[in-house]
Amino acid sequence: MKKLYIILFLIAGTLVSCIKEDTTANVSRITNYPIITVNGPSFLIVNEGSNYVDAGAVSTEDGNEIETITSFGNGTYFGTPGVDTSTPDQYLITYSAQNADGFSGSALREVWVAPPAGDLKTSISGLYTSSVQRAPLFAPSAKYNDLEFVFIIQTGANTYKLSHAIGGYYGMGRGYGPGYIAAGAVITANDIATNDFTISQATFPIWGNTVDVSEFTVDSGTKTITFTGNGNFGNGTFKVQLKQVEL
Repeated sequence: MKKLYIILFLIAGTLVSCIKEDTTANVSRITNYPIITVNGPSFLIVNEGSNYVDAGAVSTEDGNEIETITSFGNGTYFGTPGVDTSTPDQYLITYSAQNADGFSGSALREVWVAPPAGDLKTSISGLYTSSVQRAPLFAPSAKYNDLEFVFIIQTGANTYKLSHAIGGYYGMGRGYGPGYIAAGAVITANDIATNDFTISQATFPIWGNTVDVSEFTVDSGTKTITFTGNGNFGNGTFKVQLKQVEL
């Protein structure tokens, strides 16, 4: 009989352990994340001095429109607030929204304000794509070809600002961003026809390393500019080819 009692006890305990209260009943729910639709193109180039009116964006939650918050950041390379068409730069506009459960979403518009395209005889101003090869091999690579974009902005009768003193190798080619662009070089065009230029030193905002620009050569026939950026670090020589963008 002792064996029978023990067996019955074990069976009863097993049955009790399998019966549990369902604590998750009626607590599941669905959340609909914000869907943000940018009105018009999400990437565009406008000419310096033109009129720009942002088309905005529409945010919805489960098909119902909700509030969209629009944020205008400073220019990426020269720091001017908002989208200022009097100042060439890359401007990013962020559209964000939040659903009823506190979940957020965002979308982006990229606006490039392009300086006037110089004829490369009397002016080198313009928006350029860039291709870069680095020491020691200077081997071409698709990763560093046709990078978008390099600015040359006229600031005086014969002076210009160069946005990328090594053509955007790190900032655009490697995707590190504007902290790695070797900024601040000022070009003085003593005589464009004879490729006589004086160029001040550029600096990486993040590292503090410097770059000296040399062999700056303009070809008005092909609408190209070539130069060498010499950084004060290992394998720090970069050969850059700029191609003027036709708008």
